[in-house]
Amino acid sequence: MDFGTKKFSETLRRGATEYPDKPAVTCLGKTVTFAQLKNAADHCALKLIGAGFQKGDKAVLWGFNGIEWVVSFFGIIEAGGVAALMNYGLKAPDVSALAKMVNASWGIIGGNTISIADPNAAAKALIDGGVPAGHVFPATAFVEMEAFAPLGAGEQAVVDEAISKTDPKDSQVIIYTTGTTSVPKAVLQSSYSVLSNAEGCADLLLDDLGEGLCLALPMFHSYGLMAGNFYLAAGKHLYLSPLLKPDTLLKLVYENKITDMCSVGAIYGMMTSMPEFAEKLTGQLKLCIVGGGFTTPVEMMRFEKLLGGGKMICGYGQTECSPVITVETCSDPLERRAVSVGRSLPNHEVKIWNAGTGFAAQGEVGEIVVKGPSLMNGYYGLPQEMQAIDDDGWLHTGDLGRFDEDGMLQFSGRIKDIIIRSGENISPVEIERVLMEQPEVREAKVMGAAHPIWGESVEACLVLRAPIENEEEFRARLKARIGSFKVPSHFFIYDAFPLNENGKLNQRALHADMIEKLYEANLEAAMNEGLKIMDLRLKNQNYTIVPACSMVWQLADQLGFDEEKTEQIRLSVEEMLTDRIDNAFEENGEIRIEVLLMPQWMRLRFTDTGRKYSLESEDASISALIILANVDSYSSGENEKGETQYCLDYQYEDDFNVKKFLLKYKEK
Repeated sequence: MDFGTKKFSETLRRGATEYPDKPAVTCLGKTVTFAQLKNAADHCALKLIGAGFQKGDKAVLWGFNGIEWVVSFFGIIEAGGVAALMNYGLKAPDVSALAKMVNASWGIIGGNTISIADPNAAAKALIDGGVPAGHVFPATAFVEMEAFAPLGAGEQAVVDEAISKTDPKDSQVIIYTTGTTSVPKAVLQSSYSVLSNAEGCADLLLDDLGEGLCLALPMFHSYGLMAGNFYLAAGKHLYLSPLLKPDTLLKLVYENKITDMCSVGAIYGMMTSMPEFAEKLTGQLKLCIVGGGFTTPVEMMRFEKLLGGGKMICGYGQTECSPVITVETCSDPLERRAVSVGRSLPNHEVKIWNAGTGFAAQGEVGEIVVKGPSLMNGYYGLPQEMQAIDDDGWLHTGDLGRFDEDGMLQFSGRIKDIIIRSGENISPVEIERVLMEQPEVREAKVMGAAHPIWGESVEACLVLRAPIENEEEFRARLKARIGSFKVPSHFFIYDAFPLNENGKLNQRALHADMIEKLYEANLEAAMNEGLKIMDLRLKNQNYTIVPACSMVWQLADQLGFDEEKTEQIRLSVEEMLTDRIDNAFEENGEIRIEVLLMPQWMRLRFTDTGRKYSLESEDASISALIILANVDSYSSGENEKGETQYCLDYQYEDDFNVKKFLLKYKEK
């Protein structure tokens, strides 16, 4: 697909000319067409120019995803400005500092987290950051009904002149990212870099696109910005939601029959775990693009299976490359997509670099470097020695990887000490500094740990001056200083940190010990709810129950139950299945058996969709009497789906410690 001269304004004008009445953006039930979107952006640009906006002026854009955000973004660009995209979840002092960092002199404010509590707080934060009060506008001012009508000829000429003064390679976007230190970096992108990136993605993915995209990524994020422009440039319908909540997104996708989605692995994981996902979205979603990394290969395979024919594709990128560096395609087999991050975009070079030996051969691990039209213009305000692009034009990512025999990139880890939680880069140093300000803390080390939903969790190791008397109050203090997503999930207390032979912190040893403590903490929490270690389903006409009885019997033996108790457990399973088959189903049905380990007992939970039956009723069957005679505790109830559940509980032997058993099992 040809993206023309690669100017953002050209995307709007092409859409308004070729398909003016086609829907462009929908949010909260409101839709604007391509013609209306272009007109509203023109009105925004004209208002800014009339207020004194000059070419190259920097305008903070701070708000949730929405039509107002999209209009304001294009309006800033058309007026010749640079849009400084602000995270809508930041605290006021952070926004003030970031606005001041890039010398922003204008601001457009939409909904954001601090405005919810105080409508005036956002404007004050920008003013504190050096933006004149008269240069701060509400984003809603640019989506009033009259803004969707075309400009008059004279007014249009003013906007067109401002557009003509900009070059596609001018810096027009600032996106803040965290590097290897706690000091944020302001990445300068151009319309040329973003649309070159979109064009490269289009060359690989265009034939697989549907007519609409649910963009479940914040548009202040480089991936969200590119994906939104990609679909708009392709003439597709963009669906947005201010809040990226799984239930809200599921409803949006289902009700609008959307086939494409772009989000992070955490959102997909939460959506697919919702009971209504299978009913509503299996078979509907055809293309799911994953930004910000995934969980594990197994999780990706599981997610794609739940799609019922749709494809999940991952990629690898950095804000400094606007952002995609490599991407998979729908034609790549699932087993390859699950373990790679794809191939490089057309017209881009991606290689593996080792400082001592130069470019690496295929299969060798080294730093991922990239060259091509998507590269940033640099970091705002930083000297040449702090830039990430070398004299030969290669962007040094600071990440490790290797290419396999098919030219697909395998990601091997990060050189830089950054935690990536749900696609957000988090600096440990920033959190450590705030922790060290707390009177109880003597030393603090913050590290990441693999997490099945967030990608990585934030964890803190502490050496204390005094005990933390109230952890909830301690967390509240941290949240007042940093975003809630940066507050550590756990605080692990040490008498002293391990040191190496040079007397410095042995971070590798500390991290290994922290992972062990984290496993124990997660194990304890999981066991309180019931740690599921077996999930069996019987679904056929004959209900062959022998394998199920045998598996539970073997597990009971491994858990240390004596021979008599093990036989009682096997007999209970056999009689329970017999009872349910006889009393719940006349022909076909499904019976589910789950084995859960609790702190003091093992629970066998039987679930089915048949008619309810009480083991303790006056007309209880012989099977029911046998079961009740062999269990330590029995209960029944309903799950969230209204299905009947029967729980059989068995106390562990006195000398058995289930936590030690599971820790030992993990080591094996």
